Amino acid sequence: MGSLAPQRGDELHKVVCLDAYTCPVPIFDFAHEYVEYHNTIGEDLIIERVRDATIIITSRVPISARTVAACFRLELIAFMTTGTDIADKKACRARGITVCNAPGANAESVAEHAFALYMAAKRQVVDLHRVTLEAEAWPREKNVFHLYPQLPRVMRHEILGIVGYGAIGKYAEAIGKALGMSVVIAERKSTPISKVRPGREPFEEVVKTCTVLLLACPLDEESSNMISEPELRAMRPDSIVVNVARGGVMNEAALLRALKEKWIYAAATDVFVTEPATKEGCQLIRDCPSNLTLSPHVAWYGGTCLENLQLSIKETLESYVAGKVINSVL
Repeated sequence: MGSLAPQRGDELHKVVCLDAYTCPVPIFDFAHEYVEYHNTIGEDLIIERVRDATIIITSRVPISARTVAACFRLELIAFMTTGTDIADKKACRARGITVCNAPGANAESVAEHAFALYMAAKRQVVDLHRVTLEAEAWPREKNVFHLYPQLPRVMRHEILGIVGYGAIGKYAEAIGKALGMSVVIAERKSTPISKVRPGREPFEEVVKTCTVLLLACPLDEESSNMISEPELRAMRPDSIVVNVARGGVMNEAALLRALKEKWIYAAATDVFVTEPATKEGCQLIRDCPSNLTLSPHVAWYGGTCLENLQLSIKETLESYVAGKVINSVL
């Protein structure tokens, strides 16, 4: 879906990329000044670098209301990601600034990583790696079955519940079915049972019945803290939660309690409320139990994804300059 972009006259665009380390930026086929930074940390430095930009390219660098207010030429914020929750959209909307993303560019890679996390959590791969390297428990005890609090379930006995049925959710559905899992798609949490769409199941029912809950939805006002204590208590005690959405979709304190008190069997996450996550700032890292598997927001990273991101950002900017807005999230 596209719409007309504002006309600029003869003034040259200034394009500023704030974090080129995530993905090489392609060459754009329109007249412009281009400034690239490997990474940009801190709001004051962000403002300094984009103050006179007409187009900002970012992946992980946040664009706050203060940053938007400081920019006097800004027209477009283009994300080389699917998620855009780190931009203050209310401030952008008030200024008439377009915000675009790269829809579906990372879907295959994220879906595959989600299953890698699921398998690692279910089979206790990290602990088994550690025990094998230590070469103590296995030779001494002749087996390490005690590392499994329950017998690992084979995939044809799994019920995969998917929350977020965009490109990532659809790829995950295909992988799950190919592996022999039963797959159910959750309706939006706010949707009344009477208005559940065909092919979907009520959110609460999916949470209660699935053995694997995969979070692949955007972070917004509706999904913030969507999985917290009530949902985790309602889940099966033999279930696994995998989060490749955004950290804010899952309440981290509630998840930690659920794992320690065995409300659920295990969990795995690639995303955190505050990133980069540190021991000082993240309880999941500081108090990580053995039934929690972590990775540092790398699910998106893959060859096909980088190619898709480059193609998407090129099309987004060139279409915008030509007078047509594509991939807008506002």
